[in-house]
Amino acid sequence: MDVSRTLAVQSSPSDRAPYVVEECIKEKPPRTGRSSRGHTALVPRRAALIAACVAALLILPGLGRTPLVDWDESIYAAVSLGVLQNGPFRLEWNGERYDRKPPLLFWAMAVSYRLLGVSEAAARVPSSLAGIATVGLAAWVAARRAGLVAGLAAPAFLLGSELFLERGGRRACTDALVIAFTMWALAQSDARRGRHLLGAGGMVGLAILSKGVMGLLAPAALWIAGVASRDREQRQRALVIGTVGLVVAYPWYLYQVVTDGSAFLATHFGREIASRVLQPIHGTGAPWWYPLWMLWSGGGPWVLLAFGAAVASSLGDRSRRAATAPWLIAALVVLVVSMGMQTKLPWYPLAALPMLAVSGSIAWGGALRAEQSKIALALRTGLALIALATLSTAGRAREEVLAGEREFEGFRRFGTHVAATVAEEPFIGATEEHPSLVFYGGRPIRTFKADELDRLLLDPNALPRVAFVPAEHATALLAAGAVELGRLGDRVLVRRRGS
Repeated sequence: MDVSRTLAVQSSPSDRAPYVVEECIKEKPPRTGRSSRGHTALVPRRAALIAACVAALLILPGLGRTPLVDWDESIYAAVSLGVLQNGPFRLEWNGERYDRKPPLLFWAMAVSYRLLGVSEAAARVPSSLAGIATVGLAAWVAARRAGLVAGLAAPAFLLGSELFLERGGRRACTDALVIAFTMWALAQSDARRGRHLLGAGGMVGLAILSKGVMGLLAPAALWIAGVASRDREQRQRALVIGTVGLVVAYPWYLYQVVTDGSAFLATHFGREIASRVLQPIHGTGAPWWYPLWMLWSGGGPWVLLAFGAAVASSLGDRSRRAATAPWLIAALVVLVVSMGMQTKLPWYPLAALPMLAVSGSIAWGGALRAEQSKIALALRTGLALIALATLSTAGRAREEVLAGEREFEGFRRFGTHVAATVAEEPFIGATEEHPSLVFYGGRPIRTFKADELDRLLLDPNALPRVAFVPAEHATALLAAGAVELGRLGDRVLVRRRGS
């Protein structure tokens, strides 16, 4: 073999160049521990861990120190107590079937009761853990997309928001669970592997089992984003995720339809969805912009900045738009629906907060990649200062939430008194519902018109024998021989004499 000829051929530039190019293309990048987005794989995990720890310090302490809030918290706590007594598939409240909400929160609260005992703290543990998970997920997604500064800014925005701490993290409500599962589904939705899509679909199914139709927020936002960007693959992923979610939730809904039929459909879909869309459930409405005001007042000034950054990012290059669009669209869907409904409750736009926190932080984090180092430093400093300013209000926001819960201390004390005084009564009469007294008093409450209730109390052969009546009616009943058992505000608990 002619070695000199071989070396000459190999060293020829014209012959060697294609092989050099081919080898460079095939060469694997060195293992530096960095993700494809240019951030070390540990950065999202560290951001999530830091955020979750801070969230736990703000959400978990004193869960059982304050009473349950009169209405949703008290109702859900009582329904969960019924799960321990009746099993997981028949939900009851106040002695009657409860078809208003899906079961997942009640199952989780029942497990918490079993492990920790029946208490305010046990009732709030599932939603509190979901709130902490939401904060951690916000940090993980933002850091994965845009680096550590963005990853720490997103949870700071949430933890400085009174609305999120109250309804999205601390109190025993369905909102915390549906938001956490929706965040998880969106975080997994950009994966190409089938098991990740199945996981995202499973999260959608759990979101549906947490708060019904709202659980479809993730696939809806993904599909709209796919339509807007003309991304057929994203639309297909959205359909797969949504289909898997419906399959996961289907067995429970089928069981309810089979066992309760039209009554379940009328309550779960008619009263809880259609009626709220068409008319105010409390008899009074609010202007269309009320959800925007609640988002601003309950979230903070960062909401507007995050929204502006996310919109600007969506108008930018394709990669930045793909990173922020699903989260921004999810927030917009929540806002449009909450503004369009005739029933407008303060927490309806809550789910938009974490979506805006993530999309705004990613958008601002993308802007940090400016070529000019001075601009990048200024943007990074601005984002950090706004996040720190928002986080500095977290302590005050927490105190506001606790102060609102302490207002119901009278219900807890009075309910304990009711439980000790009228434990033998089959039910208590009243002119309106009192969920806290149902939970703390341990007795069902049946509602009557005031005049009918007065008549029943004076009839020695009728029920109820005990009633919680307005003070003006109590005066006449006491004059007729009834016995006063206690007072709460302008309401009096009376018992028929001799019963």
